[in-house]
Formats: sequence, structure tokens, C-alpha cells
Amino acid sequence: MLSGKYLKYPFRLAMAALVSAAVYSAAYFWVLRAWNTEDSLAVEILDVGKETAPSQERPDEPFQTVKVDLAIRVLTGDRAGEVFSITATQMAGSGIELRKGRRYVLVADVFEDGSAQYSIADVLRAPSVAGVIVFVSACLALFAGSAGVRALAGLALSIACLLWGYVPLAAQGFPPVPLAFLAALFIAAATVFCVVHRKESRAVALGGTLGGMAGAYLLAHLMTWLWQLSGLAGDSASLLATTLPEIDMKGVLLAAVVIASLGAVLDVGISITASMSELVDYDPNIPLTRLWSGGLRVGSEVLGSMINTLILAYIGSSLPITILISNAGADFWGLMNDPYVGQEIVHSLAGTLGLLLTIPATASFFILREKVLREKISRERVL
Repeated sequence: MLSGKYLKYPFRLAMAALVSAAVYSAAYFWVLRAWNTEDSLAVEILDVGKETAPSQERPDEPFQTVKVDLAIRVLTGDRAGEVFSITATQMAGSGIELRKGRRYVLVADVFEDGSAQYSIADVLRAPSVAGVIVFVSACLALFAGSAGVRALAGLALSIACLLWGYVPLAAQGFPPVPLAFLAALFIAAATVFCVVHRKESRAVALGGTLGGMAGAYLLAHLMTWLWQLSGLAGDSASLLATTLPEIDMKGVLLAAVVIASLGAVLDVGISITASMSELVDYDPNIPLTRLWSGGLRVGSEVLGSMINTLILAYIGSSLPITILISNAGADFWGLMNDPYVGQEIVHSLAGTLGLLLTIPATASFFILREKVLREKISRERVL
């Protein structure tokens, strides 16, 4: 029979699932109530009928369509609750799999003669996204305790800073790089304050993080200038430049390096600070040279895994376009010469250098702080 010590884990998991289900229900109710888009409706598919094959009249047409009969229930708008049948026109290979009992976004294109063409634009996923986010957050808080709550608080502040601070200001034309450094400073300070529980070590972690981030930016600036990267590689960048022609796309590229490298650099800086603090707690009189070498060794151990994580994350994010370029017949040197791949290399190498510089920077700040504290204690003992 399981003891109470082990029964608490299934209980906590059940609590997280219960909270997640409540949030999902609330989010679903709110989405349906707040839906005010005139040209689209949230619908539930009651039945999926026969699907016609793509038209063979024009086989060379790049955008082939299929038609599928659907029975739907309207969930939003003036017609909420109504059930009727439609024939939806979908792009062949659109990736939207129509399933009975699932909820989708229905779009109707009305023509001049009064006829309408229906299509399923997307899956209605917002409520389930909210539910899963809350489930993971609840698990983190319930299983990790106060450390998990502090981590969630730091994450919430970081997201709020980027989405409601940096992004709107950058869209309004503020210089992206100085704005990115201000956002990174706020995020780093908030994360350090929430995660590092030793108050005297927070300035050390923050200083080491900012030092590594500055190194990442300088290398990114050098590579961008040397390789003449404009920041316009990729469809999203081109669309942004077209939509906001006054925005500095090269600055956006450098700002992305600063923000993207911040997480990994913070991880290393906080890890080294925590490790050196533990050494001092274990032996308050540990020689500073021994403390310094211990911090560097811990940093070198963390560095190996963090670099791997950082590089794989960048490769994973650019994998579709890399496969597309390779499929077009580009060889290795062609890939290396592609501007999109070049931008990802800038991200990877700059982040790697940032991690590397964070180690000695954090260790140096810690040694300096420890030296000042020891000198202060010595003077107090003399007096």
C-alpha cells in the first residue's frame, strides 16, 4: 500500500488537472462570449460527409481545392445554436483535419450574386491552449513549491515585458537595439529577483548575465557587418519590412540576438552564482583562488549542455527553411551562403560567445563581492 508520502503526488496531479479543466471551461465560455468577428464563426462539426477529389481539369494549377460536406452547429453570433449543413471548400493539403465533435473557425465569402463559399480557416484551439498552459504552470507550482512559483512569476514578468512593452514600442518606431537592452535588463532583474533567494548574490548574477549578453551583441554586430546581413531574410521579416517600412530590420535582427540569448545566459549566470554561494556557505574561509577555480569548473560543466541546447534550438527553429533550401539543390556552401542560414548562424555563435563570457564575468563579480565582504568583516573585527 502506498504511504501518504507518495499519495501526495497523484493528489497534486489531480489538483492541477482540476484547475486546468476549470480554466479551459472559463476560457471556452469567454471566447464564445467575446467573439465579435463578423466574417467568421466558431462552429462545432457534427458530421463529416464525403470529400471530393481535387479538380483534374487544371492539374498544373498550384492551388488545388477539395470540397467536403459538413453538418455544423454554430457557437457564436446571432445564429448561435443553429444546426445546418454546408459544403466547405478547402485547399488540398491545407493540414486542417476535419473531425466530428471538434470545434473550428468557419469563414464565409459572400459574392455579389448572394451566393456564399464556406471554408474552415483554423481549429478553435485558444481554450485548450489556456488549459494546457495552466496545467503545466499548476504542476510546476505544486511539485516545485516556492521555487516553482518564483519561476512562474519571473516568466510572467518576462512575457509581459516583451508582449506589452517591447513589441508595441518597437512597432511604433523606437530603436530596436536600445529597446532590447532595456527589456533584457528588466527581464534579467525580474528573473534574478524571483529565482535567486540569496539577496547578496542577486547583483552578481545580474552583472554576469549582462556581461555575457553584451558580448553576444558585440559578436552579432560584427558578423552582421562583416556578412552584410540586412535582417530581411525570411517571409516574416519581409512582411514586417513591407508593413512597417520605417522599422530598422538590421536592428531587429540584433535585438533578436539579445533577447534570444538572454535565457541561456541567465541560466548560466544564476547556476554559477548559486554554486559559488554554496561553496562559501560550506566553507566561509575558502580561499578566493579556490572559489574562483570552482566557479569556472561549474561553468565549464554547464556550458557544454547549454551550448548544445542553444544550437539545437536554433537549428530546430530554422529546420523547415533549411530543408527547403537543401531540397532546391543547394550544396553545403550554398547553405552557408544563404542569408537566412547566416542569420541563424549569427544567433547561434553570438549566443555561444555570450554563454562563454558569462562564466568568467559571473565568477569575477562574485570574487569581487566576496573580497569586499571579507575586508568589511576584517575591519569590523579590528574595531
